[in-house]
Amino acid sequence: MPLKINTSVTPAAKSVWVRWLPNALPAAGYVTFDNTADKPYDITKISSPDYQKITIYQTVVDSESAKMVSLDKVTLPAKGQFAFVPGQYHIMFEKPTHLITPGDKARVIFFLDDGTVLKVRMPVRTSPELY
Repeated sequence: MPLKINTSVTPAAKSVWVRWLPNALPAAGYVTFDNTADKPYDITKISSPDYQKITIYQTVVDSESAKMVSLDKVTLPAKGQFAFVPGQYHIMFEKPTHLITPGDKARVIFFLDDGTVLKVRMPVRTSPELY
């Protein structure tokens, strides 16, 4: 069952997680948003009291290589879905403010362009299969 965040945007609960890496290495995070509203929303900022730096990246693949491109925002389409998933989009969590270990829940705050603030607890795990 989806985790209800507010009346118009919900993340799919099993798609929410942060990949744990040892030694405070940068960690990728993933979440899927279902936007049930009649209008699109932009995620314009992401922050966390658990990490000093958070960046949105898109993986861009051409015929010879793949690279990560930093984005200022992503759009949750009206009556649609946006997914941060491996190999496409991800949230990069850097410089933890305290020791982060598997089993923790990272506190993540998503800011939308209309002023909406979404607070999500993202489980930290070593793989997506560990629920």
